[in-house]
Amino acid sequence: MDSTLVYYVIFFIVILYFALSINFAVNFTSSFRHKNRLADAGPLVSILFMMKPIVYFIVSLAVIHILNGNVLGRNSKIFMFLILISTIMFLNSSMQFIFIILVAIVLWAPKLLIVNFKELNFKALFLVIVLAPLVCIFVIFIGIGNKVGYDYLLSNEGLSFLMGFGDLLFPRMSTSLFSSVVIFEKALNGTFFGNDVISGIEATLSNRFALINSSGTFDPSLIDTVNRLNYLEVFSNHAERAGASPGIIASSFFTPLFPFSFFIVPLYVAFIFRSLRYHMSKQAKFSLLSFLALPYLIINLFESPLNIFYIFDPILILFLNVCFFGRFVNINAVFKK
Repeated sequence: MDSTLVYYVIFFIVILYFALSINFAVNFTSSFRHKNRLADAGPLVSILFMMKPIVYFIVSLAVIHILNGNVLGRNSKIFMFLILISTIMFLNSSMQFIFIILVAIVLWAPKLLIVNFKELNFKALFLVIVLAPLVCIFVIFIGIGNKVGYDYLLSNEGLSFLMGFGDLLFPRMSTSLFSSVVIFEKALNGTFFGNDVISGIEATLSNRFALINSSGTFDPSLIDTVNRLNYLEVFSNHAERAGASPGIIASSFFTPLFPFSFFIVPLYVAFIFRSLRYHMSKQAKFSLLSFLALPYLIINLFESPLNIFYIFDPILILFLNVCFFGRFVNINAVFKK
């Protein structure tokens, strides 16, 4: 595909993402996912959430461009800066804070993506040691604050709550591990979920089509997804509308093709990373940071792979961009501008 056309497509996406983020910042807060329904927030917010994985993929291509030994052009730096500002305005989850740090590194410290840990000078090493814990603290602070409110979190009661939050935090951080153990145990006892998943996909697809079809009957209370099913099976205390991503291993037990999924899932993972490798030159250099950054930018594809079967879902959009549409992008030609 012509690199100039791709460049203007990326330009349009970034500008639209920026404009929609302004709308989000004006009308909503960072606690959006805990206080609002996406279906009730209006089409502009829905489009913004759909665009998020596309923007993450654009940043991943910029990272690969740097790994190939190149530097971002002037216009590409402007794009990255607009993405940075947009994400700050659109901040609604703790994981997005990591994205903000990563985009800042792409803009102002790209050498960190290719330099080996041993090659870091004392100043850079000191910054890494100091900033890494601060990033973790901010991620936890934002994640908890979004759920309980920042006014409460900064009060004495909130401090007590924070001190005891580990009992909830650590299981939540290990959702994939918990899911793998629990669902595997159920499989050993003869309990499988393939039929439930198929029924859920059919119900969700029908409901989502009803949302865009004026003649259909949309049910805003319906949550019949793999994430919801996994949450109900793994956690003993059930919130009304919560879900939990099963992760790549536990997803094998949810597929209707179990146990063949144990062969399909590794092929799925290999296909994704091969699609990223397609853009890399033989001289591509990596650092520990870039080894972590690339999987993070596409982590949604591994949290719940079965979500690619839900039409109008960000996971499907990310999958199509990484594995199909992205192959038409000549990143070295696009990001040098």
